[in-house]
Order: sequence, then C-alpha cells, then structure tokens
Amino acid sequence: MKTDCIAPSLMPADRRPVQLYGRNVMAPCAQYQEVSIMKRVIMTIALLSALGALFFGLAPLAAYRIFHLGVLLLLLYGVGVILLLVFWDGFPDMMFPGYPKEQVLWWRILRGVAAAGLCLSVVVGGLLSWRIFQAGRLNPPPQDAEPATVVVLGCLVREDGPSLMLRYRLDAALEYLREHPQAPVVVSGGQGSREPVSEAQAMAEYLMANGIAGDRIYQENQSTDTQQNIILSGEIIRREGLPERLVIATDAYHQLRVQIYAGTQGFREVYAQSGESPWGLVPSYGVREMLAIGEAVFLNGGTL
Repeated sequence: MKTDCIAPSLMPADRRPVQLYGRNVMAPCAQYQEVSIMKRVIMTIALLSALGALFFGLAPLAAYRIFHLGVLLLLLYGVGVILLLVFWDGFPDMMFPGYPKEQVLWWRILRGVAAAGLCLSVVVGGLLSWRIFQAGRLNPPPQDAEPATVVVLGCLVREDGPSLMLRYRLDAALEYLREHPQAPVVVSGGQGSREPVSEAQAMAEYLMANGIAGDRIYQENQSTDTQQNIILSGEIIRREGLPERLVIATDAYHQLRVQIYAGTQGFREVYAQSGESPWGLVPSYGVREMLAIGEAVFLNGGTL
C-alpha cells in the first residue's frame, strides 16, 4: 500500500500509521510542518499584541481611574484575540468530540472572518497612527517672524486647578509664548458639570500666574468639544483681527483632529505645539481619537 503524508491535525496522538483514502499515512508532510511553524509565529505575535492591548487598556484604570471608549476597545481587542487563539483549533474538539475539525466548515469560516476583522483593525490603526504622529510630532511651528495665534484646547479642571494633562498643554503654550512675546493666545473650553470654573478661565489664570500678560489672552468659554473649540475660537480670531496662522497647544495624538476641523473653518496654516502626555494613557486615548477622526471626516466634512 502506498505511503503518504497528512496534515498534523489528523495524525493520532501516538503517531501510529493511519489509513486515509487507501493510503498508509506514516508522518506529517514537510509542507504542513512549515505551515505549523508559521502558524505558531503568527499566533505568538497575535498573543503579544493582545497582551499589549490588555496592559494599555488596564493602565488608565489602575493608575488614573480613567475609563472611556478607547480603554474599552483595547480590552475587547485583547480578550477577543486571546479567545480566538484558545479556540482556534480546540473549539471543534470541545463541541464535537471525534468529529474531524477540518470538516467543521462554519467554524473555519467564522474564525477566518474574526481574524480578518482583527487584522484589518490593526492595519487601519497603524496607518492612522502614522498620520497622528505626523500631525503631532512632525509639524512644529516654523521659526520665522510671521505672527501666529496660539490656541490652547481645554481639558479637565479640578478643584485645585488644571489637571495634569491640561497643565502639559499650557506648559507647551507657555514655551511658545515666551519665545514669541507678541503672539496672542486663545484659551478654549467651557465649564463641565464637575468643573469649578470654565476651562478657559482656569487656563487664563494659569498663564497669567506664569508671566503672560492678560491683554494677550482671549477666553472662549462656551465650547464643549473639539469641533466647537475650533469654530468658536475661529470666531474670536476673526472678530479681533488676530493672525490666522494657528499654533495649536494640545496633546500630540489630538493634533490631527484639530487640524481637520481647522481646515473646515478655512484655516490653512495650522501647526502643532504638542504637550507631554502620560505614556500609559497614549494608546487608549489614541484609539479613542481614531474613532473621533472618523467622525470628523465622514460625518463633519473634514479631510485627512
């Protein structure tokens, strides 16, 4: 009888010869062994990505007690990948003992669709991450004498003053304002339900306490989101005749969306004066930002 080879998943655990379609099968084919090695490499990479997602999803919760959509999506991705890896080959054996797993067609289709969806999310996320990096870190204000208006975007204000993330934005603005003593600044942000004062007022007080003259500061205290930040700040800039060359002080991951909305308002020169960001928060906020960028492009008329 002719000796042939077979996929490793069909071999008995003790490697005894088996009969398959009239052939005496003694060992797995080399091609299947190669595929098996590649499969292990891919599964290892997937597991590492899942563990990274879980780490950066849990970090904001553990260190800052912050929970938002970006945190949720990272946790769902991590759990989803791990479940897919666990059940990739084991699910048919658990549900249908003794039934050849290669014949459980619906499971092969389902796991393939799930894997494709996760891979697509990683690819899209990677491409968007590059654009976010370009906008936030590779678009600094030019070193020339042309006037510009600094716009500082608001963030949470606590009872004792600006939050850590807002102070980082203000410190970035201070660096530019000290180097350009004629530049005006618009501080933009309304008052949230749990904030003692408007974000604009808190930012103005912080800047003045750090040596910026009050007559350089314009407060926009009605906005509640990034789009309103830009629309209402733009109205102040044009009403007061301030330079329409903008220098935006916010987190690096936030800059791309700001530039998209600035473009919808007719501002053509927009540069990034990015503040620091707590490293443990960047991945989750970055994921949330990707969804907001999608909203800005597909729902609010922006362009990448």
